[in-house]
Amino acid sequence: MTNNMEELEEMRHHIALLKEKIDSQEIVNEQLLRQTMKQKVGTIDRTGRFCYGATILCFLIYPLLLKTGVLSVPLSITTCAIVLFCALATYYIHRPVNRTDLMTADLVTVAHVMNKFKKQYDNWLHYVAPTLLIPWLSWVLYEMGWKNAPEGTNPLFLVLPPLVGALIGGLIGYSYHRKAVNAAKDIIDQING
Repeated sequence: MTNNMEELEEMRHHIALLKEKIDSQEIVNEQLLRQTMKQKVGTIDRTGRFCYGATILCFLIYPLLLKTGVLSVPLSITTCAIVLFCALATYYIHRPVNRTDLMTADLVTVAHVMNKFKKQYDNWLHYVAPTLLIPWLSWVLYEMGWKNAPEGTNPLFLVLPPLVGALIGGLIGYSYHRKAVNAAKDIIDQING
């Protein structure tokens, strides 16, 4: 009987040790998950900082273009207003991500914040960006190619540089968009997986 009691006590001790190991392993796994999420949020933060840097650059360049007479006053003001609107929208979309403490927030809240971020970024790309950029780019092309073109100059040669610039800028912007959305998607997949 004492032999059975000793075996039973030893089994309880082994079960307690096993439970302790499992608990510590779950804590380590959750810490690794949160560290990975923190790295992904760093990618999202870089996207926001890039947008703010582009805003500052725009506010430095467009007054110079205005002084040279390349662009009209209304177009320069409209451009700066659009860029400011985009920077404010970036701040609004990024704010919940920046306010969420990934190390302490529950994973359901983090997943919700990332889903909302991803949806807002995709909506911006598919709806807001074309609504703003197509009329703006048309206006720029008109002013540079036809309105302000020197006499006898082929307008197509004058609209080529802004078109190439728009293409390059669009590709860079899309690249940053994909990085931010993919980082949010990776966080969501890690939480769900």
